Amino acid sequence: MVLVSVLGCRGEDERPLTTLDRTILLGEDGVLRHGSGETPHEVRTELAEAEVGRERRRRSLVAFHHFADLQLLDEESPLRGEWQDSCPTPLSTAAFRPQESLTVHVAASLVRQTNRIRHSPLTDRPIDFVLHTGNAADNAQLNELRWFIDLMDGRQVHPDTGGAGYEGVQSESPDPLYPELLALAQLPFVPEGVRYPWYTALGNRDVLAQGNFPPNEAAAQIAVGGEKIIDLSPARKEEVCEDPSILLDPELTQEILADEGTEVRAVTPDPNRRLLSRKEWIQELFNSSERPGPIGHGFTQRNLDEDVAYYMFEHGPLTFIVLDTVNPSGFAAGSIDDRQFKWIEKQLRSRSSSYYDAEGKLVEGDGEDRLIVIVSHHPLDRLNNPLPDPSGDARVQGPELEDLLHRFPNVIAHVAGDSQANKVTARPDPERRGGSYWEVNTTSPVAYPMQSRLLEVTDNRDGTISLFSTVYDLAAPIDPRDADDPTSGDGVNEEELAAVARGVAARDPQRDPEAAGLAVSDRNAELLLPAPFDLAGVETPGRHRPAAAAAGERGMSRRALLRFLFPPS
Repeated sequence: MVLVSVLGCRGEDERPLTTLDRTILLGEDGVLRHGSGETPHEVRTELAEAEVGRERRRRSLVAFHHFADLQLLDEESPLRGEWQDSCPTPLSTAAFRPQESLTVHVAASLVRQTNRIRHSPLTDRPIDFVLHTGNAADNAQLNELRWFIDLMDGRQVHPDTGGAGYEGVQSESPDPLYPELLALAQLPFVPEGVRYPWYTALGNRDVLAQGNFPPNEAAAQIAVGGEKIIDLSPARKEEVCEDPSILLDPELTQEILADEGTEVRAVTPDPNRRLLSRKEWIQELFNSSERPGPIGHGFTQRNLDEDVAYYMFEHGPLTFIVLDTVNPSGFAAGSIDDRQFKWIEKQLRSRSSSYYDAEGKLVEGDGEDRLIVIVSHHPLDRLNNPLPDPSGDARVQGPELEDLLHRFPNVIAHVAGDSQANKVTARPDPERRGGSYWEVNTTSPVAYPMQSRLLEVTDNRDGTISLFSTVYDLAAPIDPRDADDPTSGDGVNEEELAAVARGVAARDPQRDPEAAGLAVSDRNAELLLPAPFDLAGVETPGRHRPAAAAAGERGMSRRALLRFLFPPS
């Protein structure tokens, strides 16, 4: 049997909240059943020893939800290439998933469960915010990003695109018990918006066609056009499987469409499928509800002015440095431009009273010490994109970033997505200078087991700090027939559809058996490390309130936002 955690920790309605209290087991017969909880947290001491009595002394500094790769997907888009799954060596196991028409319903169920987990199960600290580490969209399309923003805001979501009804590649429902599933998946519904402030990072699927290719005119035309490639002739398929970028060449695309062996289906064109540039993607995040905020969701006027997708925000004694690891030259793997890399070092220096220079010498600086959390879409081992910038300049990869972070002992964690698996990795400093930290990757709700993670940093008041990881499942029950409609009156029971999606995903032959994590220590764990400076004088922060942006990091005022959204004629 394969372990796939679901809910745990009890709430007011007695249902488990996280996998500490209850898990979900996938049997060899493909049936989901409840299992016992994974409690207590598994203590990991690779970076620091556990002191006795810390559970009585500890105080919480921050608690936040980590969403990774919501990847809301327009399954009717002409730009998708589901046929790629039939390549001799599949280009991607994500080219097609049988539950893909239900990604918005799954995400809505995840948000609902997030809202139920209002306090830490350990310290009872109120949740401070939600942090999404990129790939809100699947194919860099405007409508996919709008679904993400509207879902987070609790505004009506319209999953149907193009013409009325389903126009995707599936000829029948992936679940025979729900024969009308594909039609139901297209109906608009009103989700329960997230109750906490939320921040987001840029992912490769947010701005690259199919998550791999820089959008060009050919891709833009295909996305908003009316012809969808269903399959290729054997000869053409072999050619394109070797080099999928062929599909983004206007002349070659026309040749493929004209090939009598190419199966093409007419779909209804939709201008809302237009592809977004990085700046347009940032701009759209300002078209969001003012509450719970913040306006721009981490991005500010500086990001618009300079066309950069990295920023930082503060919470009590912690600084969160959010990176842009998408390579604009293409490929799903990530890297960092040199200008951003220098900005990262500047932020680290200004928040460290001491650190090590590039030669390994201790530097006593004048920065005010803060605990630092690095946030990015790609984890270190996926920062291996060899392509230079479009300008031809070389880009920074994972080993260089890791070397930089090890020079600053105040870095305590790197939170990332992209891998679509629950994984926790100790990153000890090879030079033993004290600059060690934890890397935390969280799985995606787009595929089984459809989970997310709660993270909490505590001061143990003994010279150590702990990073607690707690995994939880969707609010949806394992049996769709048990699903209550959370927003009755809109004609759609999104919890029922989310439950169906999880069952379908569990039976997907391409399901990743390691997505839930290889061990409990990748899910529910206490991650210890030395406190990099004396925290005795640090006040316990109250609940997170998005700060007014400082000079040079100014957010958009309401008046400026209205001018941006509705420019004078």
